[in-house]
Amino acid sequence: MTLGCLPTPVEPMPEMARLLGLQSLFVKRDDISGRAYGGNKVRKLEFLLGQALAESRRVVITFGAHGSNHVRATSVYGRQLGLQVHAVLAPQPSTPYLQANLLADRAAGATLHFVGSMSQALRRGAELRDEISHRDGSEPFVIPFGGTNSRGTIGFVNAAIELAGQIEAGALPEPDLVYVPYGSTGTASGLAIGLAAVGLRTSVIGVRVVPAESTNPERTRRVMEEAVALLHELDAGFPSVKPGSVALEVRDGFLGDGYAVATAESLEAVALAKANGIHLETTYSGKALAALVADARAGRLAGKTALFWNTHSSC
Repeated sequence: MTLGCLPTPVEPMPEMARLLGLQSLFVKRDDISGRAYGGNKVRKLEFLLGQALAESRRVVITFGAHGSNHVRATSVYGRQLGLQVHAVLAPQPSTPYLQANLLADRAAGATLHFVGSMSQALRRGAELRDEISHRDGSEPFVIPFGGTNSRGTIGFVNAAIELAGQIEAGALPEPDLVYVPYGSTGTASGLAIGLAAVGLRTSVIGVRVVPAESTNPERTRRVMEEAVALLHELDAGFPSVKPGSVALEVRDGFLGDGYAVATAESLEAVALAKANGIHLETTYSGKALAALVADARAGRLAGKTALFWNTHSSC
């Protein structure tokens, strides 16, 4: 099953590189990864919704904050595939795109369930699963926060292999570093696994966009181990990548006052990107770019090739 418009292009950003004093800077355009809706969730949903269809599920339950991009993508693509989507939503600070995402969820036919906290979301999700199973006689397919589990993470293992092909084709030199948001961990973990599997030395810089208690090293290790185990189950020839052997650095210092709360640095990064034709937001992608900007200004990227992976949707 194919949802995405892949491979997504890699484009040089010479003017931004000049402004930041970089040797070379590229952007991976996952913002145009799908016609109906882009961003990083499309790669995960190809595997997750594909599994739901393969198992003949009719209903999907997923989770997110009120303005969740993952929920929006699941709602849009679930509808395209004839699946009924239920989304359990926890509170978050208001953002410019929050209401737009809620409207898009409803327009796609998703049923929204509002709760008071993330822990309440998990309890409500379990209740919904039981209620729908009893009503329909078949269990709904459950997709976790951010679409991050072993199967969803494979979407970004594939993305790393896609990048390796673009490097081989001459679209860009092998990057020294690639910057991505670090939230539910699937994007950064999948890229790190895939880059190690194909033998690239690129380091993944996962810029924390959620509180540390929500995402910790143990969770990341578990996500990686489960994804590699599933890949071995699907293909015995897949390299035995160990979490301790991958080049993944979690970068703190750019979250600010909390999830979905804009910082001065993320606002500056969004404005800088916009001036160079790239559209970001302040919750995820803006904070990831802010880390790249800070590293460039501190001289940490001197003589290096950096890649910014745009996880926001331009669709």
